[in-house]
Amino acid sequence: MLTSLGVGAALLAACAPDTADDGDIGEDVIRYRVATIEGIGTPMNDGFDRFVEEAETCSDGRLVGTNYPAGQLGGFVDLIDGNRNGTYEITSGGFDVEDQLSPTLAALSLGYVFEDEEHVERVIDGMLPQMAEELEASTGATILGMGEDGWRWTFSSTPIETIEDTQGLGIRVPEADIPLGLWNALGASPTPVPFTEMYNALETGVIEAGEGALAQIAANAFHEPAPYLNNTKHWFNIKPVRANAEWFNGLDDDLQACLRTTAEDVFADVRETSRQLEAETVAELEAEGVTVFEEPADLEVWKQRSATYDEVYFGEYPEAEEFINDVRSYAAGDQE
Repeated sequence: MLTSLGVGAALLAACAPDTADDGDIGEDVIRYRVATIEGIGTPMNDGFDRFVEEAETCSDGRLVGTNYPAGQLGGFVDLIDGNRNGTYEITSGGFDVEDQLSPTLAALSLGYVFEDEEHVERVIDGMLPQMAEELEASTGATILGMGEDGWRWTFSSTPIETIEDTQGLGIRVPEADIPLGLWNALGASPTPVPFTEMYNALETGVIEAGEGALAQIAANAFHEPAPYLNNTKHWFNIKPVRANAEWFNGLDDDLQACLRTTAEDVFADVRETSRQLEAETVAELEAEGVTVFEEPADLEVWKQRSATYDEVYFGEYPEAEEFINDVRSYAAGDQE
């Protein structure tokens, strides 16, 4: 039993579809909330705006959603927990947050799992049903589609060019065990800070660096207090679009199909758009005076250091090693 899901009648009421008879529509309208930390103007948030519109169209007006981006309804962990317990019907978030409930899926946030975007697409095509089944069984959330933040870049107040520049570096990481373990292995001094507090923490010197998707860095102006960027390529963040499973499974079959089809189509486009925009965003940031490093000069050393934490993690969760070996096997494109 998952403690975060709760029990009893209160949960059932929270997860039940919110319906309202809108008169001219022959069936009840089901209202839902999309609650995320996606930055306004990012491909992910633009995707959610489109998702809400297209889901209303394909449901003939029965599904009426409202998108609340940029942490308007809470921080990342609050929104993930709220989605699991039915407070928010739909959210988004990478698998790193599953370290307590599904160590297997959380292992996707270990260092250097993905080699390139083609590898990512092969894994989504070949392993998404397995990921969705595991997520629902372990957390009470189901996957509607797969978005992404892409490569997580490192941004800092002083240049990071080699592994030596990370030694003792005060870097903000997500509130999860794997990023802490990874950056400790890289020699940094990682500190969990809520996403919504990161700009202030950088500006006041509480932290010296952070890491995140390029679109999020630009949208939240993290490059202002931290004007050095390096595509350290430590983590390619695929980001499931999550629906509370009890809410979703309580919908009619046609509405479930509408949500899934819409999410699959919209967020496949989001992945493509995100990759197209990365080069444009780099150019825009350079024009603003940001110093950009395409990758660490000693990238192989980063990978070797990262692998030392993999060994620790797999020692604790051996089932995760088999899963990640499967994921990595798709890099060569030899899986069917």
